[in-house]
Amino acid sequence: MSQVFNIYCDESCHLENDGQTAMVLCAVWCPLDKTREIAVRLREIKKKIGHKKG
Repeated sequence: MSQVFNIYCDESCHLENDGQTAMVLCAVWCPLDKTREIAVRLREIKKKIGHKKG
C-alpha cells in the first residue's frame, strides 16, 4: 500500500546582484496523516522560543 507525503520546499533569497555566491535549497516531507500534528507542534515550539511571524 502506498503512502501520501506532503513535501515543503524553500530556497535562500538568492538574488543575481546580492554579492552572495551560494544558494541553499531545502525540502522537508511528512506523511499526510501527520501534517496537522506537526504543524501544531511547530507552532508550540515557535511560541516557546519567542519566534515572531513574518
